[in-house]
Amino acid sequence: MDGGVTSRLALKEWGDPGRPGILLWPGLGSTAAYFAGLASTLPGRAVAVDPPGFGTSPALDPCTFARLVELARAVADEKECVAMVGHSLGAYVALGVGREPPVGVRAIVLIDGGFMTPTDLVELGMPILSGRAELVSFIEANQLRYPDWGSATRKVAELLGAEPTPTVEAYIREVLVEVDGEVRERPSAERAADLLLAVAGEDVVALGASLKVPTLLIACGQPAARRPMREKAWRAFVGASPLVELHVGEGWGHNPLLQAPEASSALIANWLAAHI
Repeated sequence: MDGGVTSRLALKEWGDPGRPGILLWPGLGSTAAYFAGLASTLPGRAVAVDPPGFGTSPALDPCTFARLVELARAVADEKECVAMVGHSLGAYVALGVGREPPVGVRAIVLIDGGFMTPTDLVELGMPILSGRAELVSFIEANQLRYPDWGSATRKVAELLGAEPTPTVEAYIREVLVEVDGEVRERPSAERAADLLLAVAGEDVVALGASLKVPTLLIACGQPAARRPMREKAWRAFVGASPLVELHVGEGWGHNPLLQAPEASSALIANWLAAHI
């Protein structure tokens, strides 16, 4: 990309600049701040991104899976990364990188990617197959809104299954914004819909079968009500490649880095240290 990808994408780095990089890509609506607690434990320099259209990174237009992967590969190459960690929707991007890893990338970690089919998502209530306009309306109707920052911090921490620690509070203030006396999600519903539509139709089992590097999938066992459908998806993914190692966090929800920061960070750091 002309001018270097760092001129087009907001990055946050932690650690010794002389150490190899580890690219961190957060999920839908999140920014580089999501990885603040993990960064210091990693066996390398953390390079976390604000995904396109979120935080202070400009949007991609059009936003496609191929372009997201291209962007991630460019960051990994420019920042001399040896591994990548993706959470949730970011795990799809990491999966694309693992299929065509840049020179030097030797391992990826997928944190609760889910990897359910569009039909599964519709069954869970998300109109992913009903067109962009209906998906935007759905996201707008379900956006988080609070009367003040105190309520926002308490309620979002509860949704995350996390204690309202300073790290969690800093993350919440990164992804929410106060507008007209109301605290609400910072990203627009349109940007969120575009990112969802960019990845939702990908055949993750086929992508998994074409992985080129060792991969750790961290599958979170909670909430229990959605476990059967989600487990069916992750088992199909794991079965596609001998390069995929599965770790099930039985008591973890979708955000283990915030819910169980010490245990989840140690798991990721130790696994990466053994593979890079």
